[in-house]
Amino acid sequence: MDSMKKKAHLTAMVFCGLIMTITAASDALRGVFLPQFRNTFSLTEPQAGRIIMISYVGNLLFLSVGGYLSDRLPRKRFIGGVLILWAAALASYVFTENYCLLLAAMIFSMGGSTMISTSVNIITPLLFASPAMLVSIFNFLQGIGITLSQNVGGRFAHDLKYWHAANGILLGLAVICFVLLMRLKLPDPEKKEKNGSGLRKVLKSPASIILILICGCYFIAEHGLMNWLTSYGSEHLGFTVQKSAFYLSLFFGGITVGRLIFAPLIDRIGIFRSLLIWSAAGAVLYTAGISMGKRGMLLIGISGVAFSIIYPMLVMLIGKFFDPAEAGTATGTILSIATFFDIGFNAFFGGLVEKAGYGKAITVLPVCAVLFCGLLFTLKFALRKSAEIK
Repeated sequence: MDSMKKKAHLTAMVFCGLIMTITAASDALRGVFLPQFRNTFSLTEPQAGRIIMISYVGNLLFLSVGGYLSDRLPRKRFIGGVLILWAAALASYVFTENYCLLLAAMIFSMGGSTMISTSVNIITPLLFASPAMLVSIFNFLQGIGITLSQNVGGRFAHDLKYWHAANGILLGLAVICFVLLMRLKLPDPEKKEKNGSGLRKVLKSPASIILILICGCYFIAEHGLMNWLTSYGSEHLGFTVQKSAFYLSLFFGGITVGRLIFAPLIDRIGIFRSLLIWSAAGAVLYTAGISMGKRGMLLIGISGVAFSIIYPMLVMLIGKFFDPAEAGTATGTILSIATFFDIGFNAFFGGLVEKAGYGKAITVLPVCAVLFCGLLFTLKFALRKSAEIK
């Protein structure tokens, strides 16, 4: 019986680790190949921005609709269904080369990957005795997926055939993940009684609006860099696509390593204090890097170390402002509303580049990094409940 239990735990660990790695790699490929999409389909900057924008529409749809369904369907059936939709999007990338199909598939690939990784964070405490350590490991593997995708993908982003090949590899690994999932035994969600909780109750909390603004500004700062730094470096600064992708991979490599290095310190310092320290350091490095232009790309890469703990701790911080029974609903609601920042940013950024140029347009990113940091300090020192959170 013990050996069967160990085998089941190992299968669960392999599934969670592998799916977090490949969904992250899939998301990162979009920004790396954006210059090639522009060339292949003869896109204007607004049309290129539409590729990024529509992917975050998928994020919003899957987080809102998927969040509702995930509490009402058997977990294996729900995750398996989302995995099939995500794999179907990858298959379209492998076998088609059409701008409209690319836009449609982005909804399912980005939305599906976000919902899958969110589900992994939900099921980890249900499957393992030491969930905190494994969440760190799975987030580390997620960072590995992003870094490898950007670094390796950047070397081959000059030809769209490598886009097809990369997604073919990810599709094969997705099939393996589906097989592993079918072998897992996942506890189904408990049926909840209606108690008046939901969107209206979450938004009544004094912290909610500030948390939405914090998450929204953070999304623009991190996701904006992931999606546009390769284009900014190659189109404006004169770097090759490979070199630009290297600096991007340095940023996410810093996030990956930082999550492992700083995990013990966060327990001692506290979630909120850690966020204040790391966000301030990240905002300074990030802003300095972009303001220095070509000479600042290394600083942008290094700022990833400061950004490393921000998103996982931000998700944990949101839950601190709500009762445990409402924390999941509140987190999903706040993150899905904050996704509108991603959608809005990518809807207008391409047009801004076309009108003002990359040099001026890119300043939106450090402004959001500074706003994110400033709003965190505002939340900490302006809201009474925040004083109780370390």
